[in-house]
Amino acid sequence: MDVLAIRPLPLAEWLSIVEREYLSAFVPAGGAAVKFAILADEAAISAATAQLMALGQVRSMLTVQIEARYTRVHMIQELFFAIARTLPWDTLVQGYVEAVFSANACPWPRPGEMMTMADLASAFAVAPSLLTRQRDQWLTAGLWNDQRLAQDFRAALLWLCVARLERDAGEAAAVVLQWLRGDKVKAALLRRVDISTRISRTNARAMLVSLCHFLRKAGVAGQLVVLNIRQLSRTTADEGELRYSPAAVMDSYEVLREIVDGVEDLPGLFVAVLADAELVTGDPRRALSQYAALQMRIWPDVRPGDRQNPVAPLVWLAS
Repeated sequence: MDVLAIRPLPLAEWLSIVEREYLSAFVPAGGAAVKFAILADEAAISAATAQLMALGQVRSMLTVQIEARYTRVHMIQELFFAIARTLPWDTLVQGYVEAVFSANACPWPRPGEMMTMADLASAFAVAPSLLTRQRDQWLTAGLWNDQRLAQDFRAALLWLCVARLERDAGEAAAVVLQWLRGDKVKAALLRRVDISTRISRTNARAMLVSLCHFLRKAGVAGQLVVLNIRQLSRTTADEGELRYSPAAVMDSYEVLREIVDGVEDLPGLFVAVLADAELVTGDPRRALSQYAALQMRIWPDVRPGDRQNPVAPLVWLAS
C-alpha cells in the first residue's frame, strides 16, 4: 500500500465510529477490540488521546492513558502495572462485595460504605459465625472457582474482599495492592497472602485476562486504554524519558501482537494504540514492517481507491 496516497480520515469521524460501534454497546456487553491510529504529530496524538478519554468517561468506563515515553511497553507486566496503578481498587472491590451479598438476598445496608461482618450480622439479624460461613461460600463460588482467573489473582482478590469486611485484614490487603501495582514485595509476605510469585513477563497476560473478567464482575462498564507508542520510533530521548533499542521495539510489537491475538479473552477492553507516520515510514530497524507478525494482523490491505475503511484495525487520521 502506498501510504502517501491514502486520504486521511477526519479524527472526528473516526471518534464517532469508535463511540457508536464499540463504546456505546459492544464493549460494555463484554466485547473487546484493539485499534491502531496514525496521526500527524505529538500534538495531534495528544488531542486524540484527550477526546478518547472523554468518550470513555462519558460512557462510565475506566480510562487509562499510557505513554511509551515513561512505561516500558516492551514488557507486558509494565503495561499491567500501569493499568493497575490507576484503578480505584477499594471502590471496585466494595462494589463487587455488595453485589455478591445482594445476589444472595442480603442487600447491602449502606451502599458504598465498608461494613464489618459484625455490623452486617446485626443488620441482617444473623449469627456472625453463620454469616461468615455463607460469605466464604459466596466468595469461593464467585472468585476461587472461576477458572478464567489466574490462581494468584483469585487469592489476591479474596484478600481484598475480606479486607472490606474485616478490619484486621488491612495489612494483607496492602501487600496485595503492592503486588498488583508492581511494587517490590518480599516473597515471605506474598506467601502469607497465598500468592506464589511476583507478576512478570511469564504471567502478566494471565493477570490482564483475570483483571478484565473481574472488572466485569464488579459491574464496570468497560475499560479504555489509550497507548501512545510514538516513542518507539525515536532514536533519542529527552531527560526522564525511555529510549528503546531496535530489539526493544520489536519486543513492544510482540506485546501488541499478543494483545491483538488474545483480545477475545479480554472482555470489556478497548485499546487505542496511537502513533505517527514514523511507525510506517521511519527508521527501517524500528518500522512496523520489521515485525511482520503484527503488521499482517493490522495492515489494511483492501481499500477502495484512496479511501479507508473506518473500522479497519489501522487507520490514518487527520486532525
